[in-house]
Amino acid sequence: MAKRGLTLLELLVVLGLLGVLLGLGLPLLSPSRLALDSAARSLAAQITRARLEAIRQNAFAGLHVYTEGAGGYAVFIDGDGNRRYTPGEEVQVVRFGEGNWARVRLDLGQSRLGNLPLLFDPRGVPAKPIAATIALASGSATRKVIVSQQGRARVE
Repeated sequence: MAKRGLTLLELLVVLGLLGVLLGLGLPLLSPSRLALDSAARSLAAQITRARLEAIRQNAFAGLHVYTEGAGGYAVFIDGDGNRRYTPGEEVQVVRFGEGNWARVRLDLGQSRLGNLPLLFDPRGVPAKPIAATIALASGSATRKVIVSQQGRARVE
């Protein structure tokens, strides 16, 4: 019985399929895409954090979005009771376009920021109805963080 190996045609078909799969999958692993996904998940988590801080601190808390430069956000606890962000009330500040988020920017063209800052009352309920979309962009990729009227954030 003769040993049979791969024919040249079979080898070319396998290499062609691997090339197509690699071509489709490689952009999903680019550093810009990974930074964008990570930034969007982090933003959604910080919206949840602001909601939980409002409950934990029994105070108004929220998320203030910066639109200057590449954008960014600050999670804050309303210490002076004016129900809005005042510099110095930050729990955490994140600026896009620098550090870990150097490849990410706020996409104002796709963002609907009419109800900002996102503000939660001491029970964790939005102080006013929220239907905000915060879009982040990196190159040709975009991720949206959608905040529901109940204050829940999800990434699309």
